[in-house]
Amino acid sequence: MPYESSIIVIESNDAGEATKVKHFKHMHNLMLGPFDGGYENSCDGCMLPISDPFYYCSECVFFLHKACAELPKMKNVWHELCREPLVLVSDKVFECAKCRHISNTFAYECSQCESKRCLRCVIALTPGAQTCLRHEHPLFFYKDYQGHCDACGNLTLAAFCCKDCNFVLHFGCFSLPITAHHKCDEHLLSLTAHDDNSYSESHYCDICEESRDLNRWFYHCAICDTSVHVNCVLGKYPFLKLGSFFEGIDHPHPLTIVKKKYYYLDCDKCGKPCENLSLECSKLECKYIVHLDCVVHYTLRCFLWWRM
Repeated sequence: MPYESSIIVIESNDAGEATKVKHFKHMHNLMLGPFDGGYENSCDGCMLPISDPFYYCSECVFFLHKACAELPKMKNVWHELCREPLVLVSDKVFECAKCRHISNTFAYECSQCESKRCLRCVIALTPGAQTCLRHEHPLFFYKDYQGHCDACGNLTLAAFCCKDCNFVLHFGCFSLPITAHHKCDEHLLSLTAHDDNSYSESHYCDICEESRDLNRWFYHCAICDTSVHVNCVLGKYPFLKLGSFFEGIDHPHPLTIVKKKYYYLDCDKCGKPCENLSLECSKLECKYIVHLDCVVHYTLRCFLWWRM
């Protein structure tokens, strides 16, 4: 299959590194970082926190890791049943066929069955040994493996395993953001493997105030000594972009993904106040709003059932 790049190089530095590019999924030119935009910025390709090297748009809030920007327009993905090359798409809410996360980031889609794989899983499934920040040995993917994940303790039927020891990670934990931000702390929280604090009263989540398992991964701020559950930081939909449109609901106007912090209106589906993530009508005169939970799984499940 001929390689077709997602970017066109406009300018390069003396070292031959592309410093200004045009990506076929964005209307403006992208510049190679650094860009001091704060901790809240995430890559629009994979929704993981921005880190060097990356491209940014000087005209709007748009970021891409260099690795995400340079992925090809079409790609064969290891361990896929789809025979045709998968096509790079964006701005569609989907359930990843691998990790099962709901997302609207970049994805590789099968042109026949329309199933999609997020970039995190596609990159993780690239042939060859993978590395993990919290483990010293290379990890290899096994599509048939039954055991417990070292990060969360849950049973997994496919995992990244170490050949040198018994270390195991399933898809979800393998692609966890190394750093994350949350309103509970003014600093970036770091993914941490083990709690070395010997005081039992310290083993609590500073968000939900429930106890934490010493052997399970968590997010930690060394400056403030903040320790929190992974799920409490990331939430239920960590890979959905706020402000983007959601399609597939029987409503005449476009719906926007929003995070309601105040002025809660009642959900048009269940009648309860729409706190947190919701779908809101983009027309000011229309007061339609629904919980994301009330529609997203029903919409995607119906689509997947129809496609089968």
